[in-house]
Amino acid sequence: MKHHLSMLFVAASLGLAVPSFAAEMDMSKLTCKQVGEMPAAKTIGVAMWVNGYVHGKAGNAMVDADKAHANAEKIATYCKQNPTATLTSAIEALAKS
Repeated sequence: MKHHLSMLFVAASLGLAVPSFAAEMDMSKLTCKQVGEMPAAKTIGVAMWVNGYVHGKAGNAMVDADKAHANAEKIATYCKQNPTATLTSAIEALAKS
């Protein structure tokens, strides 16, 4: 059941995020400030990208919605304190801590 709920969450999030990604973004250059200024639907897409990026670098195809949410909150906190940091540098800084 938990697996199905996670998949439902992912599908719903993609449905919200896809229309808002009309333009391409270079995620390696995206700053925390830019993410903070995005509408909610776009930040959902960015959060999903972050989760995929982290899991892809680790070679892990599993999704844990609770951990993904907790990690997104950690990144949001870091970004509020470091608005000029890039999103990828925020991820790397939190991975080291």
